[in-house]
Amino acid sequence: MGHFEKVLKDPVHDEILVDDPWVWRLVNSAAVQRLRRIRQLGTSYLTFHGAEHSRFTHSLGAYETMRRVLIHLQRECGWPADERDRKLALSAALLHDVGHGPFSHTFESIYPVHHEQWTRRILQEDDEMQTILAEIDDEFANDLVGILQKAGRHPMVEQLITSQLDVDRMDYLLRDALNTGVSYGRFELARLLRSLTISDGQILLRANALHTVEQYILARYFMYAQVYLHPVTVGSDVLVLQILRRAGDLIRDGKLRELPQELLAIIGADEMDIRVSDYLALDESTLLYAFRQWSRSEDSVLADLSQRFLHRRLFAPITRTEPNSEEWAILRTAARALGFHPDYYVSGRTAEISGYVYRGEGILLLRPDGSRTELSRESKIVRSLAADTEYRIFIPKEMVEGDDPVCERVRNLVHWAMP
Repeated sequence: MGHFEKVLKDPVHDEILVDDPWVWRLVNSAAVQRLRRIRQLGTSYLTFHGAEHSRFTHSLGAYETMRRVLIHLQRECGWPADERDRKLALSAALLHDVGHGPFSHTFESIYPVHHEQWTRRILQEDDEMQTILAEIDDEFANDLVGILQKAGRHPMVEQLITSQLDVDRMDYLLRDALNTGVSYGRFELARLLRSLTISDGQILLRANALHTVEQYILARYFMYAQVYLHPVTVGSDVLVLQILRRAGDLIRDGKLRELPQELLAIIGADEMDIRVSDYLALDESTLLYAFRQWSRSEDSVLADLSQRFLHRRLFAPITRTEPNSEEWAILRTAARALGFHPDYYVSGRTAEISGYVYRGEGILLLRPDGSRTELSRESKIVRSLAADTEYRIFIPKEMVEGDDPVCERVRNLVHWAMP
């Protein structure tokens, strides 16, 4: 067989190289290609207009990051010595997100869908995926699932897929920063990769890369604070949640007929009763089509919520302490007085920004003398990153911007300042 090489241009890594026809078949499988139709950042495109990139582009980026890690570790440390381990690492990086659904985490909170479980089922039950993975051997798919579930049989591959310093995070921080247009999500990827090493069966970072890994940890912290948990994005997620809740309530009452065929197989079914083929037919185009249909629904609540999402008339995010029972009652009464169903138009969420986790999950550094230390012991910057929480109320802007005396009462309650 002649030399095989596919080079894909990429805005983050410049080039993504696929030099294995087996990996190329994985890339072109229907399950992986479906990820083109699922956005990496969910509803963030309503906050950052450039955030239209897909989970497919991120999956390719995670694969390329892993490929470069393996080249470095093989040259420096002789691992992986086995071609099967190399294929396990590359395919784990490529396929780690294959089970995600539309507007993933919000969709999972409503329907019996959990992306980790669906990743496992797709790898083990999808006919095309099974055929490709079985070309290596009969246990390859099971080993791949074990890696993604951190079963402990391939610890170094698991570490590179799921840890505080993994190829998943390395790619999505850079990719999400680029597509949202922010600068604080960037870090020196090439130097970080060059600083990886292996000692006693563990992947560590050379201690001379301290400032580089500090840059990476800070990038992750600021991306969560400023992008992933942006109040407008969280509010967009809340709106999707309320649309799906209202639709589900109407379906249970037999009052909703405008339903795409792909959703029929999911709604009301137990997760294990859903066929893999039905799940793979579901993507964000399905939900957006449903929202378009529901925007003309006879149910005024479902129609209004759907129109709000489609036309970006989002809820107002209000940061304050969580209301007590009396304050919630006031907000719900005010919503009802202004014509809004309080069950779907008044809600709250806690946004939690994690600090650096060191107990059992810390990043280990290897000193020149061969001794080990943990990152937070060496870095004052990392030690200072404490977890933080922020509570937000989400209500229609009409409830705080109107001239009605009820609106004035709501403004006083939530301390809303008119722009």
